[in-house]
Amino acid sequence: MLMRSLPVLPLMLGLAAPVWADAGLQPFIEGTTLDNTLAQADKTTQAALTKAGFEVVGHYAPVKNVVVLSITNPAMLQNAVATPRGGYGAALSISLEESGGKTLVSYVNPAYVAAGYRLASDNSAVTQSLAKVLGAVKPFGAKPRTAEQLHDYQYAFGMETFNDPIDLGGFPSFSSADQKITSRLQAKTDGVGLVYKIKLPTKDEIVYGVDLGSSNADANGVKLVDSVDTGMPHRYAFLPYEVLLKDKEAEALNLRFRMALFFPDLPMMGGDASFFKLRNAPDAVKSVLRKALGGTVVTQSGSGDSGFGGM
Repeated sequence: MLMRSLPVLPLMLGLAAPVWADAGLQPFIEGTTLDNTLAQADKTTQAALTKAGFEVVGHYAPVKNVVVLSITNPAMLQNAVATPRGGYGAALSISLEESGGKTLVSYVNPAYVAAGYRLASDNSAVTQSLAKVLGAVKPFGAKPRTAEQLHDYQYAFGMETFNDPIDLGGFPSFSSADQKITSRLQAKTDGVGLVYKIKLPTKDEIVYGVDLGSSNADANGVKLVDSVDTGMPHRYAFLPYEVLLKDKEAEALNLRFRMALFFPDLPMMGGDASFFKLRNAPDAVKSVLRKALGGTVVTQSGSGDSGFGGM
C-alpha cells in the first residue's frame, strides 16, 4: 500500500540550498525529524522518494535503529555518464536513525558530492528535490568549503586525492568481472556484502554500493564512522562504500581521501576523535575489498600503505 508522503517543508526551505552553496558546502544535510518509528519512517520515506522520481536502489541496516537508503534518478545517472569515473556519484545515501520514538533524517549533500567527486554538474536539481522530500533544516558535518576547494580536495600533503584510487584488481572482461564481483558480494565474502549495483547507461562502468561488514574493526564501516563521529544525527549516510568497475578494472576511493572528504575537520592527532585512531584502516579496507572481489592485482603495494597516522 502506498504510504502518505513526507510533510513538505515550505518552499523557502526547498530554495535554501543555493544560499548554502554561496556560503560554502558542508558534507551532510539534516532533514525534517519524523514523529514516528523507524519502520514507519522507512516506508514513508521510500514512498515519498519514489513519488518524487527517485529510485531506491539500496536498503540496509548497518547498525541497530538505523537504516541507510541509497537512491538514484535520471539526472544523477546523466551526470555520472558525463563525468570520468562518474559512477562514484551515481547514488546518494540517506540515514534514518530512530531516537526517543522519533526518526532523525540526514543525507549526504548532493552539491558537496558533486564537487568532491568532480562531477560535470553541481546536482542543483537533485538538491532541490531532496530538500522538498526530506526537508533541509541545516547543513552540518564540517566548516563550509567552496566547490573549488572540494574539487581539488586533499586533507594534507602526501595524502590521496580523487585521482588516486586503490587498485582492486583486473578481470578477463567487463561481463566476467561483473559476474564475479556480484556473486562474491552477494555471498558476503569476508562480511563484505552488496547493497546496490548501478550500471551506467552507454558506458562499461558499474558502481557497487558495498557493506563493509568485516569482522576486522579497521575495515568495518560502522566502526569507522563511530570511531570519529560525535553528536546526533550520526553520519551513517557516509555508508555504504563505493567500488567502481571500469571496463575490466576494479577500484575504490582510497580511505585516506574518502573518509577525509566527509570528515574534513577532524584533527590528525589527539582528542577522542582523530584520524590517528584510523591509522590501520586504509590498508585494512584495501585488503578486505581485494579479497572480497577476487580480482587479479598485479602490484600488491599501493598508496595509503602508511595509514592516516604516518604521512
